[in-house]
Amino acid sequence: MTTKLRFLVAAGAALFALAIGVQTAGAQALDRILKDKKIRITAEVTSPPFGILDKDNKPTGSEIETARQLAKDLGVELELVQVTGPQRIPALQSDRADLAISSLSITTERAKSVWFSSPHGALSIVIGAGKNVNIKSAADLAGKKIGMTRATLEEQVVPKVAPPGTNIVFFDEHSATQQALLSGQVDAIGGAAFLINELAKRNPDKGIESKFTVMTAFYGIAVKPGNYDLLQWVNTWVFVNKQNGVLAKIYKEHTGVDLVDLPAL
Repeated sequence: MTTKLRFLVAAGAALFALAIGVQTAGAQALDRILKDKKIRITAEVTSPPFGILDKDNKPTGSEIETARQLAKDLGVELELVQVTGPQRIPALQSDRADLAISSLSITTERAKSVWFSSPHGALSIVIGAGKNVNIKSAADLAGKKIGMTRATLEEQVVPKVAPPGTNIVFFDEHSATQQALLSGQVDAIGGAAFLINELAKRNPDKGIESKFTVMTAFYGIAVKPGNYDLLQWVNTWVFVNKQNGVLAKIYKEHTGVDLVDLPAL
């Protein structure tokens, strides 16, 4: 055997071993969850109606209840790992959580860091402001302060449509972004339509309304790359619960609107 051939054989064996190792590690995630009888899922509780603390200071919301239903169907205990928006993906990368179910919109940029399931929900990104603020389209954002939350879909899409002269101010949590609008620190905010509607209901004297829709996006359940078996089970779970209406029921109960038809990933 020539030196070159030995090298190629050795390299091929190394790649095969690496592939087997990755697949084994991926299979171990689901095996571990079933063995430990516990699954760790992110919980962002500052993003109503997806995640919020109720009057008893317990997590609830459409994504929290989705996590509870998933754990129940898997037959394991649920451990909620509380995170802020920017901590959702790092929680997977650092193995603090097995799944991220926190209205994590599916984007090509995020897909570089996590693997997504087929969509289980959807949201529209809008610009919200008081009735007296003259905003009808993206062109009207020029010369205004627009608040938005870091590590969210609006952070990615609003700056792309904002014209020169728009002053975008970032905050770490939805609650801080909303408070900035209420206090007059910003003229308008970008965010999910549900958040703007909820903010308007809680503060009727402010006259807050959705000015225009920037885009509608879908969100999915995220896993750490390499967790093949876990992702396969999650995709199967999403498919079944789309068909039986469970996901639509949870969504309607917490958002007040019907769940749109969801595409497969």
